[in-house]
Amino acid sequence: MALLAIHNALLVLAGGERHGGVVVGDDGRIEAVLDGARTASAATVVDAHGRLLFPGFVDAHVHMREPGYTQKEDFTSGTLAAAAGGVTTVLCMPNTRPSITDFPGLENARRAAEARAAVDFGFQAGITRGNLTDLAGLWSAGVTSFEAFMADVPDDDRLDTAEHLRAALAEVARCDAIVGVYCGAQSVIAAERTRLQRIGRNDVHAFAEARPALNEVAGLALLLEIAAATGARIVVRQVSSGRGAALIRRAKADALCRLIAAEVTPHHLLLDRSALDRHGTAAQMLPPLRTPADNAALLAGLGDGTLDFVASDHAPHAPAEKDRADAWSAASGTPGLDTLVPAVLHCARTARLTWPLVAEILAHRPAALFGLDKRKGRIAVGLDGDLVLVDPDATRTVERAMIRSRAGRSAFEGTTLVGWPVLTVLRGHVVAESGRPVLGHLRGRLVIRNAA
Repeated sequence: MALLAIHNALLVLAGGERHGGVVVGDDGRIEAVLDGARTASAATVVDAHGRLLFPGFVDAHVHMREPGYTQKEDFTSGTLAAAAGGVTTVLCMPNTRPSITDFPGLENARRAAEARAAVDFGFQAGITRGNLTDLAGLWSAGVTSFEAFMADVPDDDRLDTAEHLRAALAEVARCDAIVGVYCGAQSVIAAERTRLQRIGRNDVHAFAEARPALNEVAGLALLLEIAAATGARIVVRQVSSGRGAALIRRAKADALCRLIAAEVTPHHLLLDRSALDRHGTAAQMLPPLRTPADNAALLAGLGDGTLDFVASDHAPHAPAEKDRADAWSAASGTPGLDTLVPAVLHCARTARLTWPLVAEILAHRPAALFGLDKRKGRIAVGLDGDLVLVDPDATRTVERAMIRSRAGRSAFEGTTLVGWPVLTVLRGHVVAESGRPVLGHLRGRLVIRNAA
């Protein structure tokens, strides 16, 4: 007998929306996509009552913190937040301890996730100044991308010169891999920080002012030129400014380089610097929050295809690491797995994005970009039975008690969002209902690229 049947749903498919249902077989894969009022028997039968049924959402930018920094987050707390928030696959960033910059680091992270993860997971490997000879082996092992950081990381991990960036991107091209890049110009940050500290500024606005849009655009311009010279396939991470989006738009139009995608986060779509006044360092993040005009430009870029997908940049920290009077010493980042899906559903209403576009930017595109689309990202026969049932009219204000991440505080606290997941299904098993994880024996599985 089938594991699960969902009837009477508005299916959000690649080609549009239609009424129907989905059946997941006992192997955890989609066995049938039903038309109209057709039904099927299964161990668990769900009446969707006409609500939206999306493919399971893929968050392609998650700092899960384990191993090494479990005071911030671990795979149990982080993936339960993911399940409650409608995310069925997380792709994990490399800044753990040990870091995911060589095969032993990758194996340490894999073992931790396999023991505790409640949703499926993959790994992204970091590029440093000293690990270029390890990249080919990591790519063969199935990492979903490499990650490079041009600013705001320790010296050995920072590719902040043309020489360092060119060497890294040339190796990425040689492997025919893809690399996600956090853009910035460390020299801009250093100069602005020095100027602000000289006049006694240590507040959260000073931290943001030290990273103006110029910082993003200067780093992005250098990245695009070197990517063009090396032929590397790049994903621009965390675009935060209208100026950054405009530069990406021009690069895509001119086919300047192999820029395969640009990412934006929910907080850069919906929140501006006024959140710093409300929440202080809880709203301090990298890149910093910017202006309402930047929010509008990024939403427009998402609608017109300049920006390709949305990811949370889930970056939890322990409260003691965040709650500091001196913003220069406070940790930067906010938890995002709890709020990614409702934030994007809310954007869909305010920016008039279609439900199929929501499925594209939260499921199909990240799955395809990172090589998971033979199993993830769409409602189609043969793919994993990862599904999210959404009530598009549910209205809730984000409260601290809703945040299941160990971080607790969120920059979205006090924000009212319209559209929330009501059921999360991983490979045919219900893993969350009405925003609450359903604890069971199911464990998340490692996902690797299609070709690995």
